[in-house]
Amino acid sequence: MDSIQMLRNLSKNSKLDIETRISYAKRASKLSYRTQVDSVILNSNDNLAIIYLKSEKYYKQSIILNHKSLRLATSLNDSLNLAYIYGHLGCIYHSLKVMNDSAYYYYNKSLRIYQKCKSLNRNKDKLNQAVIYGSIAEIQRNEYDYIGSQSNIIKAIDLTLSATKTKESFDDLWRSYNTLGLILVSLEEYDEALNYYKKALNVNYETLTDYSKNKLFTKINIAELYRKRGDYNKAIEAYNKLLKNITIKDKDPASHGAILNNLAYTMFLAKHKNENKIDSLFIKAYKSFNDLDLEYEISSGGNDMAEFYYATNQKDKALYYAERSYKTGIGIKEFKEVLRSLKMLSKLKEDDSGKAYLYEYIRLKDSFIDSERANRNKFARIQFETDHYIKETKRLSTQNILIIIIGGILILVLGLLYFIRVQRSKNRALIFASEQEKANQEIYKLMLQQQTKREEGRLQERYRIAQDLHDGILCRLFGTRMAMGFLDIKADETTLNKYKEFIDELQDIEKEVREVSHAFKKENELSKTSFQSILEAYIKKQSIVGGFSCKLKKADDVNFELLHEGQKVEIYRIIQEAIQNSIKHAKANNIVISFSLKDNVLEIKIGDDGIGFDTNRSYKGIGLKNMASRVLKLRGSHQIISILDEGTELNISIPVYKNF
Repeated sequence: MDSIQMLRNLSKNSKLDIETRISYAKRASKLSYRTQVDSVILNSNDNLAIIYLKSEKYYKQSIILNHKSLRLATSLNDSLNLAYIYGHLGCIYHSLKVMNDSAYYYYNKSLRIYQKCKSLNRNKDKLNQAVIYGSIAEIQRNEYDYIGSQSNIIKAIDLTLSATKTKESFDDLWRSYNTLGLILVSLEEYDEALNYYKKALNVNYETLTDYSKNKLFTKINIAELYRKRGDYNKAIEAYNKLLKNITIKDKDPASHGAILNNLAYTMFLAKHKNENKIDSLFIKAYKSFNDLDLEYEISSGGNDMAEFYYATNQKDKALYYAERSYKTGIGIKEFKEVLRSLKMLSKLKEDDSGKAYLYEYIRLKDSFIDSERANRNKFARIQFETDHYIKETKRLSTQNILIIIIGGILILVLGLLYFIRVQRSKNRALIFASEQEKANQEIYKLMLQQQTKREEGRLQERYRIAQDLHDGILCRLFGTRMAMGFLDIKADETTLNKYKEFIDELQDIEKEVREVSHAFKKENELSKTSFQSILEAYIKKQSIVGGFSCKLKKADDVNFELLHEGQKVEIYRIIQEAIQNSIKHAKANNIVISFSLKDNVLEIKIGDDGIGFDTNRSYKGIGLKNMASRVLKLRGSHQIISILDEGTELNISIPVYKNF
């Protein structure tokens, strides 16, 4: 136990490199299994999973380890560890950015467990819940659900304020105030946003882990707030004050580039006369974004520059930056910047091309406005501020208290209506997912029925042939031989010997026909309908069409029949998509598909000897995206390895919860 504790502490030392920390955490986990104490095992695995998250290349291992711990915690009915593990899984999928639905699902699972465990009032539990609420708020803000985001960030603030004051709690409090300020800016409530930015600046910076960076971010946000509400002189003053700190460029080049760009754009909006200075600031900032490969900044900054160049009648430059911002914005799904690009392109392009951009701008803007209008609700913040106001004004008159109560009832009613609406939306999504799963299972059943009918036809045909051989040809041969045996043939000795040889040969033919007939009827030689047979039938058909050789390999410990139908359908579709890609693009002569099992993880490898492709490039087709989506639906991971002129290999790992 002492060794385990020592190894855990070493793994938490942030001064060590990540590989060394993982090594210590693994040793602690291995020793924990020797104790056979479940709580020790869970804590060590929890520690290892957290260390894995420090590096993106270990996300897969962290997911597998968390699911392993999840099964152990479920069997022990350990609510607290279940809440931790669900929170970790939410954090992993949140880090992947494109997995917001999965992150939201696991975060909510964690919160539901925390809420059921009402006795958990420890400081750590409160801060964990606050972090989860803050993470959900961040997801909602990125999805433009500002009202839902505002509600959850307020819950995070409440929990953090009720916890004991520590470095961690102050850091979380700063982050929550800053996030609430960003949300309010998006809702154009600038005075309230400035109030929360000031609260973030007033957090006790001496206890923060990196107070200078936090303070810098908040000051940049305040300057941007001034610009958005039209206080250009205040914004310019704030940006220039930040640029006086010469250390920012070296310590945080991304923020330095943002300050330069925002200063230039603010000067442009303020109609500053020095256009050369504005141009110079824009170019420096854009070069910084390019060097750091910051896609959002490239899209946003490019739109700012396009507006400036259009206003100064430099239309070629404006067109270049607008087109690049449009493509980049589409790639990262930053629709506000896409709208800005479309609006500028509609002005720069002539005739039908410009009209097309304008129509697309109108369509996207209407969709965006409808989404924001549906989510706009200010009552969550009012409730938060009302609760604090009640605590501080206990001497209010009866009339004021009555007003507050009525207001609270109205808020609760509206909140209930909003909750019902959200629940209906969730129910519709669940029903759709359920119907989709049923459809997939129905597809597999139809495939199984088709294969079964084919096998039944083959079986009936074999029995018919066996019966015809036995009852028809064999009987006739036997009758002929017996008849020939009773013939009284008088001939020389040589002829009689030949006659006997023919009789014996007829008997051998009878024996051979009998053996063939019996072999046809042997059930153990008939193929049985299975997932493997469906795969083999598909592979055989496609290899004939595509003119290539395809082999299916399966390890002895892999039993397809223990997979549920939904998993089989998804695996079949993945293999189908991979083979189609090989036929269309790879020009392969040989394809090998292999299945193996390792630590309850089904490993699938699909390799070909085709022309290969550049995995770093983005492709317009949806084949690879579909495969990735199906793998993630199975809670798995995948990797594509391709070498030009040598071939491509797709490696898929799927956690299997049933024992093979």
